[in-house]
Amino acid sequence: MTNIISGKEESKIVEEWDSIAAIREYQISSGLDHSAIEVLAPAILKEISKTSGLIDIGCGTGWLTAQAHLLHQNCLGIDPSKKSIEIANEKYGSASLKFFVSSIEKLSLNGMKFDTAISNMVASNVLDLNSFIKSSRQILEPNGTLIMTVPHPCFWPQYWGYVNDKEFLYSETCMVEGNFKIQNGITSHITTHFHHSLENYFNILTSQSFIVEKLVELKGRGFKLPRFLLIRAKAI
Repeated sequence: MTNIISGKEESKIVEEWDSIAAIREYQISSGLDHSAIEVLAPAILKEISKTSGLIDIGCGTGWLTAQAHLLHQNCLGIDPSKKSIEIANEKYGSASLKFFVSSIEKLSLNGMKFDTAISNMVASNVLDLNSFIKSSRQILEPNGTLIMTVPHPCFWPQYWGYVNDKEFLYSETCMVEGNFKIQNGITSHITTHFHHSLENYFNILTSQSFIVEKLVELKGRGFKLPRFLLIRAKAI
């Protein structure tokens, strides 16, 4: 069941991802999550140019960070979910691949800089999108690149079944709660995401000193309409 809700504390959202961390790692490592493995990851990795320092914002269990690390030596993954970072360090951590429990807002305060940031399906899970984008800009060098994927605002409400909810307005940001699901199945675990319009994503990116360079609509196996949106933006 998917519902539009009025509010939830950030700590509760983090707890939801703690509870599903082991399940997410199994879905990825077993190949069950086709969209993550065959659609989202290749699209993000394709956009990464040669980099001296890469950060994966909201890295989850670290599987995508580890793939980026095969191509680029110095990588860091951060995520507010302690359980996810424990799995990431256990499975993928090394001298040149570090994982830390942190939000991008907290990390941006320590002065670290990178020339590339990736973020897979994370911007739609944060309470304050403006703060998330602002902090992502703060950790990037001038001319650095942000590559992020989000649920496609035009079609995700249809796929998740809340497009006809009386509380849903496309142009308005809303919080959505439902059982976490992938193409191959649905779990009993509740997760929370936010619907943002395309206009909202673009306005926030440009207001925080990004230039949107590229958009890619991503479908996945068995779907007629796009499900995800990749945005590549340059820090100015």
